[in-house]
Amino acid sequence: MFESTLKLNVPVEKLFNWHENEGAFERLTPPFDPVNVTRRVGGIDGGTVYIAMKAGPVPLTWVTQYYGYKKNVQFLEDQTSGPFVGPLPFWNGGWHHKHLFEKIDEDNSLVTDRIEYDFPMKPFGFLLGGRYTKKKLDQMFAYRRNITENDLYALSKYSGKPLDIAVTGGSGLIGKELGPYLTTAGHSVENLVRKRPKKGELCWNIRKQQISSLNGKDAVVHLAGENIGSLVRWSKWKRKEILESRVKSTALVAKHLASLENPPKVLICASAMGYYGSYGDDILTEDSKNGDDYFSYVVKEWEAAAQPAIDAGIRVVFLRFGIIMSPKGGALPRMLLPAKFGGNPPIGGGKQWWSWLTIDDAIGSIYHAITTESLSGAVNVASPNTIQQKDFASTLGKIMWGPRLGFMTNLIPLPAFVVKSIMGEMGDVLLLSSNRIDSSKLIDSGYKFRFENLENGLRHILGMKREEDLQCKTGVLS
Repeated sequence: MFESTLKLNVPVEKLFNWHENEGAFERLTPPFDPVNVTRRVGGIDGGTVYIAMKAGPVPLTWVTQYYGYKKNVQFLEDQTSGPFVGPLPFWNGGWHHKHLFEKIDEDNSLVTDRIEYDFPMKPFGFLLGGRYTKKKLDQMFAYRRNITENDLYALSKYSGKPLDIAVTGGSGLIGKELGPYLTTAGHSVENLVRKRPKKGELCWNIRKQQISSLNGKDAVVHLAGENIGSLVRWSKWKRKEILESRVKSTALVAKHLASLENPPKVLICASAMGYYGSYGDDILTEDSKNGDDYFSYVVKEWEAAAQPAIDAGIRVVFLRFGIIMSPKGGALPRMLLPAKFGGNPPIGGGKQWWSWLTIDDAIGSIYHAITTESLSGAVNVASPNTIQQKDFASTLGKIMWGPRLGFMTNLIPLPAFVVKSIMGEMGDVLLLSSNRIDSSKLIDSGYKFRFENLENGLRHILGMKREEDLQCKTGVLS
């Protein structure tokens, strides 16, 4: 049996409601052990969830049946098909998960996850998978406790009505995480999609400058844009797509909002620290000058395209994100593969500053920008503890190989000329640029970063927490 317990400074009704809302399953699913919900029938009060997963390279379907629903007290789930339960007689395992909620007083509550599991093919199943499963559960529930507490803390700071929010780029790295975050908070979310909108989706066409009406929405979050990462150099076509996908889409949204009778109160636009170009050791605030390279020009034009919304009196926030850390996409997966095999060198000398943040702080800052009326204009979003690339490489090596062997993963440097010869301009922007971002404006507005320390942030999203950090706690998690 496995048990995880967490005490929270929230009423039990709020805690239970967060678990009951759409998106809770996705919020509690670790990025280091990703699964996909392929079908959902009903909710935790008797519904069924079909989950696509993998056991190593083998694809599996995990079917969960909810039952035993008691408001603010419990809901239970059994695996009816999957790794622990199968159709054959010898496949006689089981997986029973109890979600238990307890009221301590009016302002405090306790949530306990209790899992009883039996391996198939006794006793061989336990011998083969017992230790592995225990390790997985330790990491998974350390992650879940962190998400539960920090999400509920962030959501407690907003006391207004549920918001109606439209999101572009909802299928991207940030958008996929933002949607569940907002719906578990009780807000409604509609994604703008380019083709074949389903129920609960809106439609837009950037090339034709057409968009479904956003009249009456409370907020719009604009995340859409061509991915700047690539396995090859930026071609002439790629450069054009990077520019036009950002500028034209932002212009379409801004002009549409400006034309509405009842426009949203706020437009949140994703932007990038690439606005500044490469600045060496200088500390960059929102007032620092725009750079003179291609991507700096892209970001400048990208932000300028939102001017019609500003002129119409809509509060517009440009979140200039640093390097977003997630094993699901972006820069980190490309760093992980060589690091696993002992190759994680300093790049171009490694003295360039990398301003980073975890995916949880990316979506947390978006929610903060939506709900903080005093925040507008350009806002830097990166951990207050920026780090030089060589130290980033050392930290990742330490996590992957341990403190004794981690230093060996970055003994052989990767010269800048090699990066430029292989990646061209993209290498300059993504790997060699030095951006030492100051996020004081965001912090002074009341935002608290979940992860200011790189090692703690990476261990959280990679499921590689230290033994002392895996223990269940009945107080505030760090």
